[in-house]
Amino acid sequence: MSLPILTRATLIAAVRRALEPLAFVHCLWEGGSTCFSRADEWSDVDLQCEVDDDRVTDTFAAVEAGLGRVAEISLCFAVPEPAWHGHSQRFYRFANAEPWLQLDLCVMKRSAAYKFNEPEIHGVAGVLFDRSGLFGKNVVRTDRDALEKRLRARIAALRTRFAMFQVLVEKDIWRGNPIDALHFFSGVTLAPLVELLRIKHDPLRHNWGNRYLHRTLPPADAALLQSLMYVATPEEIPAKRAAAAAWFEALAAELDARPRLVPPA
Repeated sequence: MSLPILTRATLIAAVRRALEPLAFVHCLWEGGSTCFSRADEWSDVDLQCEVDDDRVTDTFAAVEAGLGRVAEISLCFAVPEPAWHGHSQRFYRFANAEPWLQLDLCVMKRSAAYKFNEPEIHGVAGVLFDRSGLFGKNVVRTDRDALEKRLRARIAALRTRFAMFQVLVEKDIWRGNPIDALHFFSGVTLAPLVELLRIKHDPLRHNWGNRYLHRTLPPADAALLQSLMYVATPEEIPAKRAAAAAWFEALAAELDARPRLVPPA
């Protein structure tokens, strides 16, 4: 007998049913686009939980057993560890769901220093249960003065890095290596430009790269950035690199002149 089509609500409920009775699981919440009221029909399910340090493997096993009652797992990707965030993470795809209705499950040890429970950065979490107070007494508040100092230092580092490495784009143009030139254009020209744009318009999420950028930038900036990002032919790279460099320098000067980069709470 085949399983019914999996829905977002059924998927979330199955994980909650699997974890809430377990004493070693202390908190379960939904992250991602839901935290910013941006979930749509193509959104996946981002679930995060806090567990006893020695029960990470048990947590994944419990979730997978619970999923087996409502879903057929067709693909699972375990993020190689150590992951960039220091937690354990798996992605699941299901045979009885549309391919975009995936589960992104991040399991965090209770001793972990940081658990993405900073609402000013990660939005308002959809808390399913919270026995440890992660989103109550233990919620993390952004230290805006410390962030201000980090961003000032970051801008200085970006300016030096930008000036140092633009030649990597140019010399591969001269060599007639358009693939390499495009690689460096993306990495050493556009990436720092994007970071400055984020510092200007969304300093709390300055290191989020292109994620949600189309919603973050003013329409004119978004249109200009899009025009620089899409390169139709190798011949377009020199002019677009020069335009991006001029924009970068103007942004850096503007940010340096600002009395404050991070607004008060």
